[in-house]
Amino acid sequence: MFAAENGLKGDPRLQAISEAIRVVPHFPKPGIMFQDITTLLLDHKAFKHTVDIFVDRYRDMDISVVAGVEARGFMFGPSIALAIGAKFVPLRKPRKLPGEVISEAYELEYGTDCLEMHVGAVQPGERALIIDDLIATGGTLSAAITLLERVGAEVVECGCVIGLPEVKCYAVELLLMIVTFQGQCRLNGKPLYILVEPREIDNCC
Repeated sequence: MFAAENGLKGDPRLQAISEAIRVVPHFPKPGIMFQDITTLLLDHKAFKHTVDIFVDRYRDMDISVVAGVEARGFMFGPSIALAIGAKFVPLRKPRKLPGEVISEAYELEYGTDCLEMHVGAVQPGERALIIDDLIATGGTLSAAITLLERVGAEVVECGCVIGLPEVKCYAVELLLMIVTFQGQCRLNGKPLYILVEPREIDNCC
């Protein structure tokens, strides 16, 4: 679900967040309108709005783990974790963590990739929130959900700053399954909370 559909319709913070995101056409390949959140991080007010909206949503959900997906989930996850009194757990690409890890592979358009988490970072029964900057197909978040559930955590929700419009109303199978049920977007059966839709043009250039 989008934040504007869940009590924040007309909230000026959402517009400020959207306007702070830069669009880079044809990056990293032709036809892609890259949503660059580094400009959001440069705008301290918009950055604070982003964190505050997530914190307001999750502060009373008894969440003990905020898991950030590499790499841009690391930019928002720690601030949210500190504010709600949870620990931050990085979900990293292969061979980036120094200790013993548990891994989960997922499918890409061409080939596969993998997320890893330190063994012992999350305990059975802990309630977890997954944070990333953007959801497109959902493959990465699906892997993150599976990884946390394999160690016995309860994934409460996935939160993303930006969500592509097609995520709202289409379904794909297996690891990329995103379905709409009872008016909410759900990823592998988990709620999905999105702040803004992607911008189409860059007014900064």
